[in-house]
Amino acid sequence: KMNSKPQLSAMDMQSVSKSYYTALSMVHDLTTELYERVHDHKGNPILDEEYLYDVIQEYKKIVRGELDMIKSAAKQHNEAEG
Repeated sequence: KMNSKPQLSAMDMQSVSKSYYTALSMVHDLTTELYERVHDHKGNPILDEEYLYDVIQEYKKIVRGELDMIKSAAKQHNEAEG
């Protein structure tokens, strides 16, 4: 009897993994950028709370979007698998 669920190919898994990598690579780059943005050109930490709030809010918004891409890739895979 044939299995009604198609077998997952290695390429499908690679595609999901690549989506995870792409999203997390972006998070890594954004984190590095955030670190630079919370320091001035001399390397001193910026203490302006309003500025920090705005920069962090922007970071969180973009990072959440990237993390949602991971969840979306898993969901798409699971839906395609049936």
